[in-house]
Amino acid sequence: AGLTPFGDGGTFFQRFEMHESRVDTAATHLEVDGKTFAFGTDVVIRSLAGPISGSFPLVYVGHGWSIPDKAIDPYAGVDVKGKIVVAHGPRAMPKGLEVNQIGRVTPGASNVVTEAAKRGALGVILVPQTSALATWDEMARQNLTRKELTPPVPSAYAAAPATSVLLSRAAAEALFFGERVTGSELLARGDESDYPPSFELGKRVQLTVAATTTVHRLYNVVAMIEGTDPVLKNEYITVESHLDGAVGSRTVDGDAIYNSADDNASGSAANLSIAELMTGVRPKRSIIFIWDSGEEQGLWGTRHFVGTPPVPIERIVAHVNIDMIGANKAPGSPDAAAERVSGPNEVFLIGPGVLSAKADALLQRVNDAYLKMTFNRAWDTPDSEFFYPRTDAGPFLERGVLTIGFTTGIHDRYHLPADDAKALDPSKMEKIARTIFASLWALADSSDRPGIDKPIPATVPRYR
Repeated sequence: AGLTPFGDGGTFFQRFEMHESRVDTAATHLEVDGKTFAFGTDVVIRSLAGPISGSFPLVYVGHGWSIPDKAIDPYAGVDVKGKIVVAHGPRAMPKGLEVNQIGRVTPGASNVVTEAAKRGALGVILVPQTSALATWDEMARQNLTRKELTPPVPSAYAAAPATSVLLSRAAAEALFFGERVTGSELLARGDESDYPPSFELGKRVQLTVAATTTVHRLYNVVAMIEGTDPVLKNEYITVESHLDGAVGSRTVDGDAIYNSADDNASGSAANLSIAELMTGVRPKRSIIFIWDSGEEQGLWGTRHFVGTPPVPIERIVAHVNIDMIGANKAPGSPDAAAERVSGPNEVFLIGPGVLSAKADALLQRVNDAYLKMTFNRAWDTPDSEFFYPRTDAGPFLERGVLTIGFTTGIHDRYHLPADDAKALDPSKMEKIARTIFASLWALADSSDRPGIDKPIPATVPRYR
C-alpha cells in the first residue's frame, strides 16, 4: 500500500528484451586459400553479435585499440568498413599500457571489437598471443557452447559488438601466408608489444559463424512514492538494487546452486524494506524504487531504464544504489580475513565524495546524528571500478545524475555457490538499511537540490 506502479501501462513492470545468440558449432568454420579450419579445433568464438557468412577482405590493425587522448589510432590510413578486422588478442594492448588502466588513465579508449564495429567492420579475427596459445585447449573447451546476450538498448550507451573469432596457430599461419609479415612473426607477440603498421591483406577469407537467436523477455520492477511538496514532488530520487544473480558453471564441494544471497538478495531485500517504511512518512521529493534485471550480464536493466525513463532524466536529482550489504569482516565471521569487506560498523560509501560536496556533507551529518556507522571511502575515488563502471550507478552517472552507492564489499563467496544466506550478517544488514533510509530521506526532503557540484571525472563517458 502506498506504492504507485511506475512501469509500463500502469503496471509495476518495465519490460525489455534480451537477444540470445548461440553458435551453431557444426556450421561454423574459416576457409583460407581452400583449406577449412573448423570450430573448436582452429576457431574459437570470442564475441557473438550474430551470424556472419561470406567472403571478406581483411585489414590488419595490430592491437586494435583506439585511444584518442594518447593519439593511438591503428585505423588511421586504412578503411575497415565492410571488411574483417584482423588484430592480436584476446589481451593485446598498446606498448606501455595495461588493460586495468583503461578507463582510468585513458578516457575514451575503445577496444578492437567495439572500435571495429563503430567503424563499420563486419567482424574481427584475432591472432593469438603467446599467452592464448598456452591455454588454447582450455579456451576451446569453454567456448564449445558459446552464447551471447544482447539487449536492444539505445546505441548511445555502447556500439553493437562485432562477432569475433580467435584462431589457432595453424589457422593464423595460413592467414598470413604470403603477406608482408608472417604468421610466425605475429604469433610471437606478447600481450604488450610493438606491432607492425596497419595494412590490408592481399587475400580474402570465407568466414561462417552460424548462430541461432532466441528472444528472452525480461523486466524491471518499478514503483513510486509521490512527494508531499507541490513543486519538489516533480523531482525524483531513484533507489535501485538488482534482482538477478550470477550463474556459473563451477561446482564447489558438490554444490552447483548459485543462491546469490549477498549479490544481490541482500540489496533487494533492503530496498523493499526501505520502500515499505517510506510509504508511511513521504518526503518532499518523489522516490522511484527499482529492482532491475540483467545487472550481471552488463547492467542491461538499468540501461533500459535510463534509456526509456518514466520521467525526464533531468528530473532525477540523485540515484542510490544498494548492492551486496550482507558481509561483515568481524572475528569469527566467514569474512574475518577478507581484504575487501567492511567491518562490523562499517559500510563502503561510493560517489558523493567525488561528485557532490553538498550531498557528501548531508549524508555524513545524518549518519553522525543517527546510527553513526563508519563510511569507508576507499572506493569513493575516480579511479575505482566500483565508482565507475562496474555497478548499476554507471548508466545514471553517464547521464549526469548524482550517484551514491552502499556496499559491504567483495568476499570469497562472490559469484560462487557459497554465496548463501547463512554467511550473511542480518543485524549489520538492518543497520545499513536504516542508514540508507535516513540518507534517502535527507536527500528527498532537502530544500536544496542534492545534485552534482563537482566536475564529473573524464573517465566517465557522457551520454550523447
